[in-house]
Amino acid sequence: MKIKQYIWVIPFVSFAFGYSTMQWYFYVPSIPTPLLVGKYVHDILPIVSQRNLNLRIIDQKQEADIPEGIILTQSPAAGRAIKPNQNLFIVTTKKPPLKKSPDCIGKERDELTAQLSKSGIDHRIYHIPHQYPAEKCFAQSPQPDEPLEKNRVILYVSSGNNKPIIWPDFIGQSIENVTSILDMYSIKPYIIDDTMHSHTNKERIVIDQRPLAGTLLTLDEKKPLSVQLRIY
Repeated sequence: MKIKQYIWVIPFVSFAFGYSTMQWYFYVPSIPTPLLVGKYVHDILPIVSQRNLNLRIIDQKQEADIPEGIILTQSPAAGRAIKPNQNLFIVTTKKPPLKKSPDCIGKERDELTAQLSKSGIDHRIYHIPHQYPAEKCFAQSPQPDEPLEKNRVILYVSSGNNKPIIWPDFIGQSIENVTSILDMYSIKPYIIDDTMHSHTNKERIVIDQRPLAGTLLTLDEKKPLSVQLRIY
């Protein structure tokens, strides 16, 4: 009779014994979580591989002053007990998108200096003799809209040019094209518009000019050149 009273305990004892046996047989010791913060992702790959840990990048934060691929945070924290094949979650850095180089060609040096300083772009200026008016930018590196790898743009600014030039031939060109060229030299032409007397010609083409094409001239910013164009 007494044995029958304890029969109901046998399943629980069997379960406890089986569970303990399985735990002992399949027991995997814990290991301390390695310190990953402050290291490059590619540097810690051998570490997590040796410990059979699964690395998971859960976020990337833009950091302009920190190299790309640096680990900012980790979970579990360093030193915490962790099992092999357990997930290890990290947050790494990435570089923000590169700025694009602004279009500086044709602009005044002082205007560019203020614009670039406001945008936080470093710049270096070289003065070189050129046909452009003095203090105007005629070339740059990188080119407009190219990525600024080092957040710096190099400007080539005209130091002026007193050499005589041969005045170009504008006859047959559109007035829009001619005025855009003259604007680069701060020349405002006087335009005689004969298209007002015509209802058919809408192209506004230069038919006469002063100075004449081929005239030898010296450009002087202090004495703006008088240019006259007749369009039809």
